[in-house]
Amino acid sequence: MHARWTFLLDLLVSANVATGSPIHDHDQGAANTTIIGGSHSAATTPFWQQYNYCQGRNIGATWSPLQDAHMVKLQVMHRHGGRSPASPGIPGDTTQWYQCGNPDEVVFMNMGNMISDNRSPFMKEMTTINGAFAYTMWQGNCDLGELTTFGSNQLQRLGDTLRSTYVDDLGFLPKKMDPGFKISHTYIGRTRQSVENLMNGLYPLHTRNLGDTLTMHVKPSGIETMLTPSSACPKLAEIISSYSSSSAYKETLAPYAALQDKLVKAYNTTGLAGYNTTAVLYDSASATYCHGLGLKGNLTPEDIQTAVIPGTSAYHNLFRQNPSAEQAKRLGVGAWLADILTSLSDRSTKFEVYSAHDGSLDMFLSVVADPDLPWPPFGSNVIIELWQKTNGQQVVRMFYEGMVVPAHPDLACDFSACPLDTLENTYGKRVKPALYDGLDDLDTTTAVATQHDIVINTTLGFHSASTKALLRGLAQRKANVMVL
Repeated sequence: MHARWTFLLDLLVSANVATGSPIHDHDQGAANTTIIGGSHSAATTPFWQQYNYCQGRNIGATWSPLQDAHMVKLQVMHRHGGRSPASPGIPGDTTQWYQCGNPDEVVFMNMGNMISDNRSPFMKEMTTINGAFAYTMWQGNCDLGELTTFGSNQLQRLGDTLRSTYVDDLGFLPKKMDPGFKISHTYIGRTRQSVENLMNGLYPLHTRNLGDTLTMHVKPSGIETMLTPSSACPKLAEIISSYSSSSAYKETLAPYAALQDKLVKAYNTTGLAGYNTTAVLYDSASATYCHGLGLKGNLTPEDIQTAVIPGTSAYHNLFRQNPSAEQAKRLGVGAWLADILTSLSDRSTKFEVYSAHDGSLDMFLSVVADPDLPWPPFGSNVIIELWQKTNGQQVVRMFYEGMVVPAHPDLACDFSACPLDTLENTYGKRVKPALYDGLDDLDTTTAVATQHDIVINTTLGFHSASTKALLRGLAQRKANVMVL
């Protein structure tokens, strides 16, 4: 029995400091050669073999075109590159973060280019940590969660790979950059910088026409769908809060209790409330390790890779090992997935990029892929290819970590060539509610309210605008949707 999803298309909802050498990507040798996280199925074991949180794997020499078909659309969603820790420094941690002094930022307009090239952008931003309150942060030139030079390079390499595959080998993308490509990133700066670097690898300066402008689309934070829209969806916020304190969540952490103790001892935070859990410590520990800044205490590289599992469980298993997982997926991923499916049929551009976060890729994969896939590393990506066969059928081929995605059990297809119709029938049925523009009389308002089990009390008079606003809010809480 296959689950069937319904979504709402129209809704929503430089200093002289030793910096170390970052951990390189899989092509140059992964840091971890063991399989972490216990036993895995034959379908997911390749994704766990040599898993490297520091560097996602890209498609490579084994890629080949789909036989008896031609490509009609390419979508790339990627996690940003390596960054500084996203949370404030851990008390007692003296790690210095001089990793952000010269990030490559690209201006694709008015002859702008990379800082390091002969044509410069208009401004270069530098994080400055000094003044009266500098003691509350680490020493360095990185803000919280700021893209590093290491992260810039990761995305440029991904862009190089995309060019080699889809421009040079396949000839699907043009040799010269098309300003009509659709590029989207979230409101968080590291995703903007990351996609700038990806595009600079994909279309270096000599492949861009003078004066071309590449527009990057970004939604305000309150309506962003590439991140869980908990502020726009109170029910989702409630599910997230409930899961983080549930026994189901605690059960996912139990196998890693010894590792948590090891992390806490390494950072000497046993008695510091708020700093003595893997969920808090793993981010600093992994970012520090990935940038070649060392390991605390007696932590090992394998510990870092493994700590990502319990460290991200509150989010990863929200959509998996959670009694409310299906509802969380509908509310958390539904709007974005509806956009992705709709855009596959958009022929105004053949190339789209979603520059996002680890949580973005993870929640997308929770819907379409085998639930046992590992957490998205720095610079990881999901590549969605739409092909049309000679018989006219359109099929989707999808890659993650450079390998074909093993499909979710609810999806009756294989992502080596999944019929687009199957995807749309399983996930893309869109329910368009009535647009309630005419709430200007009591009968209409009462009828709409009744649909949502809302009782209208008219003893104090009737005001249609106020009632309409009330219905929107109540309907959202009651039915987990926004009434437009």
